[in-house]
Amino acid sequence: MRAEGPAVLRPTLAAAPAEVREAVAGFLGGPPVVELPAAAGFTASIASTVVDARGRRLFIKAAALGDGMGEAVEAGAALANVVGDLGPQLRGSMACGSWRVAAYEVLDGATVSTWRSEDLPALLKVVKRMRARLDPSPTPGITPFAEAFTPLLGTWQALAAGPAPGDPGAVTVEHVRGRPLPVDVAVEQLAELESRWLPTLMAGAALHHGDLRRDNVMREPGGRLRIVDWTHRWSAPGWLDLVRLAPDVAADGHDPQELLETSCWADAPADAVNVALAGLAGRCWREGHLPEVAAIPGLRVMQREQGLQTLRWLEQRLTTPRR
Repeated sequence: MRAEGPAVLRPTLAAAPAEVREAVAGFLGGPPVVELPAAAGFTASIASTVVDARGRRLFIKAAALGDGMGEAVEAGAALANVVGDLGPQLRGSMACGSWRVAAYEVLDGATVSTWRSEDLPALLKVVKRMRARLDPSPTPGITPFAEAFTPLLGTWQALAAGPAPGDPGAVTVEHVRGRPLPVDVAVEQLAELESRWLPTLMAGAALHHGDLRRDNVMREPGGRLRIVDWTHRWSAPGWLDLVRLAPDVAADGHDPQELLETSCWADAPADAVNVALAGLAGRCWREGHLPEVAAIPGLRVMQREQGLQTLRWLEQRLTTPRR
C-alpha cells in the first residue's frame, strides 16, 4: 500500500481533557516535554510517543467513547496481557470520564513501509506464534468477526443482481457498476462466494486482530516483527489474519499464495479462503472507488490497492484450484 506521508493527521494530547493529560503524566512519571504523533494509521485518535524531562518514554493511545475509537483503546488495553509479547507491553490504562487512555512501552524501530524478502521468515514466525497463543482464543466475551463484517458485504451480489431502485437497504454500488474488474473472474462467481460468508467463517475460534496490514506491524532493529493495535474482541478462523495481510505483502511483489503455503496455515481450507477473499475484496472495491475522505488522506488509495491485490490472489487460486 504505497500511500505517501501520514495517512491521517493525528490529534495531540492538547486536544484531550486535562484529566487525560494528568493520567499520561502519572504513567510517565512526569509531564511530557516532547510528543511525537504516529505517522501511520487511518484512525484519528491520539497515538503519540511522549517523553518526559528525564528521557522516559511511553506510547499513548487515547480517545473518547462513542465513535468506536475510545472503545478501541479500551479493548486494546484489555487484550494486551492476552497478546503478550506479540505486541507492546501495557504500562497502564485509565478511564477519564468519557475518555479512555492506555500507555504502552515504546517499541524501537519503525512501522513497516515496504515488505522486504527478509521480513517474510520473521512474519511466518509471528503467525506461528499467533496460532499457538491465540487459537483458540484465551479470552472470553468475543464476537465473531464474520458477523461484525456482514454489514460491509454485498458488493458482488448487488452488482450481479442489477440495479435495485428504491431499496434503501441496498448496498451502494452504482459508482462501480460497469467498471471493469482488473481480473478475469465473473461477478456472478464472486457473488456466489460472497453469499457463503457467514456459514463458512462463523465457526472460527481464534482471537482475530482484524486489521493486519503494514501500518500495524513494527519492525525492530534486529528484524523482529511486532503487531500493534489489537483493538477488537473478535473471533475468526486462525488463518484469516494471514489471509487479510497477504495482499498487503503482495503489493510489494511477494507471492501471497507462497506465503500461505509456507506458513503454519498451509492447511487452511481452500474454499473457505476463497470465500474470505471474495468478501474482503468486495468491500475494498466498493469503498476504494468512493470519493476521497479529506480527513483521511490515502484511505481510498490503500483500499483500491488492497482490493486489487486481493482480487488478483483470488483469481490465481481459482485458476489453479487447491485442496
